[in-house]
Amino acid sequence: MWRLTCPRCGFKGEEGRYYPFCPRCGGALELEGELPKYGRLLGEGNTPLIYRRTRLGVLGFKLEYLNPSGSFKDRGTSVSLQLARDLGYRCTVEDSSGNSGISTATYAAYLGLEATIAVPASAPQGKKEVLRSLGANVIELPTREEAARFAEGLSSRCFYVSHSRSAVFLEGMKSAGQELPDDVRSVIVPSASFSLLLGIWRGARGRVRLYAVQGSSNPSLAKYLKPLAVGRSLESRLADGLVLRDAPRAPEAAKAVSESGGGLVVVSDPEIAEATKELWRMGFMAEPTSATAYAAARLLREAGVDVEGAVLMLTGNGLKLYDLVSRL
Repeated sequence: MWRLTCPRCGFKGEEGRYYPFCPRCGGALELEGELPKYGRLLGEGNTPLIYRRTRLGVLGFKLEYLNPSGSFKDRGTSVSLQLARDLGYRCTVEDSSGNSGISTATYAAYLGLEATIAVPASAPQGKKEVLRSLGANVIELPTREEAARFAEGLSSRCFYVSHSRSAVFLEGMKSAGQELPDDVRSVIVPSASFSLLLGIWRGARGRVRLYAVQGSSNPSLAKYLKPLAVGRSLESRLADGLVLRDAPRAPEAAKAVSESGGGLVVVSDPEIAEATKELWRMGFMAEPTSATAYAAARLLREAGVDVEGAVLMLTGNGLKLYDLVSRL
């Protein structure tokens, strides 16, 4: 049996009952016990790890953009919505600037669940069109924060995936760390809600050095960690997946990065654009948010950090943003 608990206020949920966030303080939850063992629904996970010699040395590229919906979010969504099905939910809701919503809509369609996705007006148009094509109800709101509040309002009747606070979603992300070979020592991770970074940390049982990558427009970890390297500009509009403010798991992420011996890298639009174009020329069709990992590797190398053999998490598929990528 399992239950969800809140490390911030001490809340303990009923056994076997799902909560997307702490009902007492609104914080991120932790899993106590074990969830049912769920299988792969659409082939998520076990993504290729490709090593290439680059001008930075030999780097590993974990192709998370080859997950079924085109992003790493499928790992957490698959576990979340299989639980939703087992608990008898008929609808699901998620707030998202793109990839989490697309993942939720994809798995909801497969499982026969009604999906409502609340998106900020700034979300890329291409991703909003993908959501509509998947049959999701797309609700546009002025800001990311208002989108989150809308999703919370539906959580009493629909399964709220809540990728930034859900313990169930985070449990699904652990597979990303479990798949890393034992000889991997460093991982460079684009980070907003920190579900992937913490999933890797927990799944790899703390044996890898973590480098969190954030955009210069909103480097939330800079409240806790001094960046090892910083990009040339104060804007990172190209990285639409790194816009989350005040991520609930930021303190835990900062602790994990610090304990791992890694650090924070802050990148900006000039480096992101260059990295995106270079990845495509290498055959990796990653979106700009994913390319922040390669941009960070370059900045780390310039700062004197050895990145040889590091694994870069290429988190999302650039085909969903081809109109943008083609203009870089």
